[in-house]
Amino acid sequence: MAQTYTHTPVLSKVKMGNTTYYLKDADVRAILDTFGNSVTYSVANSIADGSEGLVTSDQVYDFVNR
Repeated sequence: MAQTYTHTPVLSKVKMGNTTYYLKDADVRAILDTFGNSVTYSVANSIADGSEGLVTSDQVYDFVNR
């Protein structure tokens, strides 16, 4: 597993409206691992070729308006 999940308890079911969804932790974690940096919200320092992390709306605004 790519991410480390330290918080407990873990989510095994969630109810939305009248529907209850049952989740398997291993299945959910496998899906979350495909999201890469968005799971841990690793914010980029800037918008540049090859930079890593997610950009914020403020960074996009500043980049477009330079």
